[in-house]
Amino acid sequence: MSADVSPAFDQRLLDTLVRALASSSGQPFFEQLVRQLALVLGVKGAWVTEWLPARRRLRALAFWFDDHYIEDYEYDIGGTPCEPVINRCELTLVPERVIELYPQDPDLPALGAVSYLAQPLVDAGGVVLGHLAVLDDKPLTASPGVLSVFRLFTARAGAELARLWRDQALAERETRLRVLTAEAAQLREDIRQLQGEAEILGESPPMRRMREELGRVAALDTTVLITGETGTGKELVASALHRQSGRAAMPFVRVNCAAIAPGLQESEFFGHEKGAFTGALQRREGRFKQADGGTLFLDEVGEMPPDLQAKLLRVLQEGEFERVGGGRTEKVDVRLLAATHRDLAAMVAAGTFRQDLWYRLNVFPLRVPPLRERGDDILLLARALLARFARRHGLPLPELNEQDERRLRGYPWPGNVRELENVLERALIISPDGRRLALDRALPEMAPAPLPMGPGEPAILTAAELAALEKANLERALVHCHGKIAGADGAAALLGLHPNTLSSRLKSLGIKR
Repeated sequence: MSADVSPAFDQRLLDTLVRALASSSGQPFFEQLVRQLALVLGVKGAWVTEWLPARRRLRALAFWFDDHYIEDYEYDIGGTPCEPVINRCELTLVPERVIELYPQDPDLPALGAVSYLAQPLVDAGGVVLGHLAVLDDKPLTASPGVLSVFRLFTARAGAELARLWRDQALAERETRLRVLTAEAAQLREDIRQLQGEAEILGESPPMRRMREELGRVAALDTTVLITGETGTGKELVASALHRQSGRAAMPFVRVNCAAIAPGLQESEFFGHEKGAFTGALQRREGRFKQADGGTLFLDEVGEMPPDLQAKLLRVLQEGEFERVGGGRTEKVDVRLLAATHRDLAAMVAAGTFRQDLWYRLNVFPLRVPPLRERGDDILLLARALLARFARRHGLPLPELNEQDERRLRGYPWPGNVRELENVLERALIISPDGRRLALDRALPEMAPAPLPMGPGEPAILTAAELAALEKANLERALVHCHGKIAGADGAAALLGLHPNTLSSRLKSLGIKR
């Protein structure tokens, strides 16, 4: 490159810049810019990049080299001539022997580089966005005129990159606003549905015992592990623990560990820095930071992968974590509640759940009993749920008759309260006259209710009802004996059966221990 550049040559550069770039934007703009810059300056290559500070890397938005584009070019700036450009935020010229001066750069020999010129791209606030660079296979001497034009290219590239970042940030804010709007609408719906029904209903001995334990631990900061079968209401228990705690005025953040893709769980919990991974267009707070000062509820904690279990253990032990792609340690003050329907002790024995994490979570275990153990609670729940559904759908509220009560008590409810909700709502909607529930259609696997006999006479049960009654009775016996069949304290002795006979009956009825 000549050391002296005439005004006419400068004007030619400006005219080329205007013609090539005036009608383009985004990716086509950057491709035109580097191609025209290389051709006008007569250099081997030119590229424009985006700066990823969390990873200390530059990602090429467009790279023109030796009459073609190089795709997917990204590199660490350590040991490269681009490093002082980014670190010192100033124009850098290496007129010759660039390979000797930067021997740690693995790409320079392959590109046949001899000289290098680059300038950072900055926004209006002076934040580095990326850089524009050229290299050549011969010495490079830049005159003030050429440097002036190079700065013009840089300014135009910086303005376009800043515009793209602003557009991305605006799109992300709009997306986040839509998500927050949807979450707020769902929250309002949840509040509307739960008005007057936020308390945990149930007067059976297991529920009274559970509520008593809940009341003892709620005001403390103790970690609680809520266990119980699917559909028993573990999230309602967690919400009650938060409402009755000293953190009630602070956030209550729910996370379903089973609903988050494994590759995104660390980011979901701890947040990430901009550029930490593909698609991380801006910094994001994780769920632990969102719950700072309040309560974090980890539902289905048994689904958490082993590597994330170790990171969760550190937060529980030290109250600190690092964002994905970040190097700064952050501290949080969070009370942790966890829930699972799985047997974590068995998972520990199988090596799929960390024993030390289980000890940390299992400080205060709280078991939510299944519906089949709650006796007449099912009728109390049924009436409350029917009142809610009738209000929601604008339907008359039916009364539970004797047949309805017998059906509800006789069904084992493997899906617990959640299944009860679904059945009752379906029975209410398909009710023929709005005055009685269509439980015979909502529970098609159940036989029609038996016809009542004369006054004081017991009803006659069908074979299907007898089987259902036997099944429910055997299940209650197993629960009472903690799954044990043989022995003096086993279910067989309680029922007056031989252990082999009981095992055979359990198998024929499809009952698991």
